[in-house]
Amino acid sequence: MQSHAAAALVNFCEEAEKEILEPYLDELLKRLLALLTNDSKRYVQEQALSTIATIADSAEQAFGRYYDHLMPLLFAVLNHPQDSQAKENRLLNAKAMECATLIALAVGRERLGADAVQLVQVLGQIQTSVLDPDDPQGSYLLHCWGRMCRVMGNDFLPYLPAVMPPLLELARAKADVQLLDGMTYSRYLDHCLPVLTWTIFVDEDQLASIEQEEGWELLPVRGKYIGIKTSALDDKYMAIELLVIYAQQLEAAFEPYVLPVLKEIAIPGLRFFFNDAVRVASAKLVPQLLNSIKKAHGPQSPQLADIWQSTVGKLLEDLAQEPAVDTLAEMYQCFYESVEVVGQNCLSQETMAHFISAAESSLREYQQRHESRLIEAQKPEEEREDSDDMMYAIEDDQTLLADMNKAFHTIFKNQGTSFLPQWERLISLYDRFINSSDPSQRQWALCIIDDVLEFCGPEAWKYHAHFTGPLVQGLADKIPANRQAAAYGVGIAAKNGGPAFSEFVAHTIRQLFDATQLPKARQDDHVFATENACASIAKILHFNHSKVPDVQVVVNHWIGTLPVVNDDEAAPYAYGFLTELIDRYAPAFLPSRTNVGIDNTTGKTRR
Repeated sequence: MQSHAAAALVNFCEEAEKEILEPYLDELLKRLLALLTNDSKRYVQEQALSTIATIADSAEQAFGRYYDHLMPLLFAVLNHPQDSQAKENRLLNAKAMECATLIALAVGRERLGADAVQLVQVLGQIQTSVLDPDDPQGSYLLHCWGRMCRVMGNDFLPYLPAVMPPLLELARAKADVQLLDGMTYSRYLDHCLPVLTWTIFVDEDQLASIEQEEGWELLPVRGKYIGIKTSALDDKYMAIELLVIYAQQLEAAFEPYVLPVLKEIAIPGLRFFFNDAVRVASAKLVPQLLNSIKKAHGPQSPQLADIWQSTVGKLLEDLAQEPAVDTLAEMYQCFYESVEVVGQNCLSQETMAHFISAAESSLREYQQRHESRLIEAQKPEEEREDSDDMMYAIEDDQTLLADMNKAFHTIFKNQGTSFLPQWERLISLYDRFINSSDPSQRQWALCIIDDVLEFCGPEAWKYHAHFTGPLVQGLADKIPANRQAAAYGVGIAAKNGGPAFSEFVAHTIRQLFDATQLPKARQDDHVFATENACASIAKILHFNHSKVPDVQVVVNHWIGTLPVVNDDEAAPYAYGFLTELIDRYAPAFLPSRTNVGIDNTTGKTRR
């Protein structure tokens, strides 16, 4: 009961905000410490440590007042290696390491003080004593080192040579695949399952035995079964996740490891089709490795250029090959974050052409999935696909479109008009999206309009036949995110489009005002569309008002669309224009300097 109650607290604390948790910390920790220090069962103590660690992670700085009482207890456990070598105490020791490092992460480097060095030294001593492959301390240590790197930053560098070898070994691991036919064949494979071509006659007793063995998964392939050691794949994923942390925290100092990690782990990991999580972790790792090179050698360095040229083609190949929709979104994120790191003009016309080919394929496949869902919705309810599966598929597709939008945004931002010749290949597909009944497709297309207007300026006018009508229609879209995108697009056309767009933006003012007066204009998600409409009117009046009739009337009406208090990007334009109006008109209403003086009664300045 004690152990289960403590475990239930883990579930609560993982989701609780620290403000909710803080009033209960004293009582919670008093009871958990009692479980830890009293003559409790070992598994109760292990759970108490896990729960304390979770509370520290959730409470963050608020946990600092318990530090002086807890950390000495944890050091007392960790400084007795002879006890930890007893098999029955290994998990308890591992939990103590986890708890100590999570507390360190919660309270921060300054509060940790000299204990930081003592803690990593203790961890180093424990690492040398971990010899058995089934010792739980080994996997816990890897996470503990990652937390201490986050706490200590570059002060962690002296310990990196000892930490990296076992981590790299795990991250390089290949898939242990076994073919079951009464005898066991094993191979190490780098790519997909179809390379396995043996004829297999499965022994059903052996199959049942393997199914029950923890850490293995059986996949049916053409009447045969392939066993994959999933526990090893979990370790590989965890190791790559930790490499992300090291590269992210150490930046330039991680440079000596970049080339081997990129070539032997990250790039092969993008094509590790046995495990989606490994591919996702590898996708997060690539931009961090590029950033380490950039920080070490500079943004214009030949080292960064060389490593980028050898990497970008592989990233584009993965965009074209990735079979899982949710993982494909991560691949697009990997690509645009990498482009953002490398910076201006890092893509050749050939590279941008390959990107457009991959994107076109992804968009057409999205449309096919959307049309299939429409057909599915017409079936009788009892014949339809599971509603939860359908919901998850829709969410995955929306995430994919969002990450594709960010990829286009990043390319336009860094390539400008040089991207237009390749992007034009998608015009017909864009027209289908912008006129779709699917709100997600319309939003994707509206965001593309915004990017062309923002980063190509007057050059965007040649596409006005594709842009102006959808922007006006978007201002009345029932979906607030689409109204927001359309309003932003009109404003950016006024700001960046030049005289060619002056008549168009002047004619949108009425629709922009209408967008600020909708019944739910100030509620929830709608407020961002409203504030963007307000800011866009300000942009028109400030940057491109030559075709606006009776500007003063529009200004007077515009004041009523304020305030802008939610959208950090819209607010500077709205209030910048407001201060411009104050500077322009306020002097006429202020008294002259001769009326300013000191009140003889109060001694204060009067007007």
